[in-house]
Amino acid sequence: MKKILSIVITFILFSSLLFGAKYQIIFSDNSSGKLDINKVTREEMLRSGVAESYVNKIISFRDVKGGIENIDELKNVSGIGEKTCEKLKKYFFIEDVPEIKPLYINKADDKILSYYGFDKKEIKIIRKFLEKNKIKNSVMLKNIISKNKYEKYKDIIRYDVY
Repeated sequence: MKKILSIVITFILFSSLLFGAKYQIIFSDNSSGKLDINKVTREEMLRSGVAESYVNKIISFRDVKGGIENIDELKNVSGIGEKTCEKLKKYFFIEDVPEIKPLYINKADDKILSYYGFDKKEIKIIRKFLEKNKIKNSVMLKNIISKNKYEKYKDIIRYDVY
């Protein structure tokens, strides 16, 4: 009986050491060990060492926008600046560029607009316009936002209500 108990205890200790340690992530590009930011789960990010506060922000960003096209987009997230973005690059890569969700310009709040890359000045201009009018079409939108932003997002911006 003592021998069986000893074997069981040894097995449990060995198992906890073996399986309790950090291990390679499933959505990794094998050569660098980085995680595919568009596929990795919350738990996998945490296990790889990404701080929980950043994990939650990254997942929120990814869910709202439909995916992350470029790691540098994380700078659009409140609380993730240039330096933090550089640190996060060591954890992530992008295998396939995702299909970005439509941006409902008349209903988007400031957070969503910033996720799509609008800066504070552009958001202020959009808000000021929306106080008086709805943006009904691309002609109106071209008069509100920069040509570069318009060209970047013209195919995903929607003017109707959800």
